[in-house]
Amino acid sequence: MKKYSVEEFYGAKGEDLGAISLLGFEDVIINDDGSLSMTIKAQKKHMNMHGTIQGGIQYIICDTAIGAYLIHIGRPGVGMEGSIHYYRPAREGDFLTSTVRERKNGRRTGNYFVELTNQDGKMIAEAVFSTMYD
Repeated sequence: MKKYSVEEFYGAKGEDLGAISLLGFEDVIINDDGSLSMTIKAQKKHMNMHGTIQGGIQYIICDTAIGAYLIHIGRPGVGMEGSIHYYRPAREGDFLTSTVRERKNGRRTGNYFVELTNQDGKMIAEAVFSTMYD
């Protein structure tokens, strides 16, 4: 396992990281099994009026991890389609990890699974994304 700060992984700081900095991602982890994880602590700015993380924020957390994975494997690209299934709420203070696993890596497109878990290892959401490589 190799752990990087987001600044170190992307080779950029602050505003140059755009939404990654805005949302507050902390680390990028290259796991021994080839998967990639990104971590973020749920903050008040991520919450909806019900006191849980807004679903769109969860989607962005998963989508951002896909982008990092594509950079890691040297195949930057863009999303073609994504869907997410929500299983349980995440709350302020939860430490969330989005882990990307490759399903299919083709010549021009790829398909990836993302698991979003909390600090207790409980599944918060699960997403599937299709990408087109640049």
